[in-house]
Amino acid sequence: MVIPTISLFSQEKREGTTDQSIPLGDEKKETPISQTNKELQNTNPSPIQPNTVNSASSPNPANSGNTTSPTTPNPTNTGTVAPATENKSNWETGLGKGIRAVSNDGKHSIQIRFRSQMQGNQTFQLDPSQDTSNFLVRRTRLALRAGLFNDTWLVNLQLGFAERDMESQRRNTLRDANIIYNQYRDVKVAFGQMKVPFSRQRWNSSSALQTVDRSSVNSEFNLDRDVGAYLFSEDLFGNKRMFAYYLGVFGGQGRNRVERQTPGVLTVARFNFSPFGGMSKSGSDNDWLSEVDFARYKDPKISFGVSGAYNKNSDRSLSTHGTEYSFAKFNYSHAAGDIYFKWMGFSFQYEWLWRRANTAYVERTVSSALTREYSRSGQGHFVQLGYLFTNQYELVFRFGEFRPLGETDPTMKYSREVGGALSYYFAEHNLKWQTDYFYYTGTPTAAEGDHVVRTQIQVFY
Repeated sequence: MVIPTISLFSQEKREGTTDQSIPLGDEKKETPISQTNKELQNTNPSPIQPNTVNSASSPNPANSGNTTSPTTPNPTNTGTVAPATENKSNWETGLGKGIRAVSNDGKHSIQIRFRSQMQGNQTFQLDPSQDTSNFLVRRTRLALRAGLFNDTWLVNLQLGFAERDMESQRRNTLRDANIIYNQYRDVKVAFGQMKVPFSRQRWNSSSALQTVDRSSVNSEFNLDRDVGAYLFSEDLFGNKRMFAYYLGVFGGQGRNRVERQTPGVLTVARFNFSPFGGMSKSGSDNDWLSEVDFARYKDPKISFGVSGAYNKNSDRSLSTHGTEYSFAKFNYSHAAGDIYFKWMGFSFQYEWLWRRANTAYVERTVSSALTREYSRSGQGHFVQLGYLFTNQYELVFRFGEFRPLGETDPTMKYSREVGGALSYYFAEHNLKWQTDYFYYTGTPTAAEGDHVVRTQIQVFY
């Protein structure tokens, strides 16, 4: 039994199948229940076996001369097939599937999934007395996804319960709560709380990484989540996902924040170009948002992305996240560019990110003392390479660095990361064990020469 996975952004199928979205301007017609949903509604039908009539009573040319009277038919065995009782099963469960259910008419569906990452880490510093050991639940998430009226509307809800799933300044478990209008292929609409479509690695799910966690460059410059709306298409013009775009407007304060004393807004635009056709959105790992080449593409897949954003009157150190300022407000400009490549188990990604504030600091007299609050301007980039062996082991290498731009927060210094990872995928990203090592220099760990070893197991039911 198979139930269609509800994608956050579209209902696109595996490569080689036809996109079911309706091009802009086409009139929507009632979509018949798919074969998959028909199977769901009649998963284990009782086999219908017609009752056969006794051969002696059957008209048989070989017996035409037999003078024996034909056997009187049994009134309970007339050959009429009684309708079988259907054993309907509209739901399924399993690793990588969660719990999925489809309505009897096949128009509505729902999926609930749970994942957790259990991690242990050890740091080695220049001063051995500062070494640390830690065991923690890095992430614990509960996600609900629903499709309404043949996936015309898509609903997404995600809660995070681990300590690091919530912001230290605001203990709120809500991470995603959004609705997508999925009627047309070329213009879809998403609104609610969700990831800002800016940085590609941040856009990728934390469940689908090649290392234990994202790059320190991405942690400094990404735009995280926010509340707002955006227009998008992941298959503009219907040309094998070659073109994609995102145009959005957000509040600019980040997730789980509704108050704003000074008018301001975050605007963002992102464009993707995949000259050989886009990566698939199907599969348990959602290959388009996975760093690993589980598909082992026989033909190379490459994607180029560019993004830009402007956040007016931001009151947080990293634009949409980070420390909240007491009184300062800054206008932040953002830019990013990325390259993704996959082929025959090999993967490559490069990303560049840039952020510039309109001024270096704001001063104000507080309790008879002059207080200064700094913005953070800088740029950085990282490169990551990996190879997935046929035995499901993967080796990964990553190098990244960022540096301050002009006069800015004095605590922001040149920072660098160098390291690699070894992963084993028992069931792709649904059950995996990853161990990585990184050498950090500069401010990511606020110490010069941190050596960090992390090991983590993930279960994604």
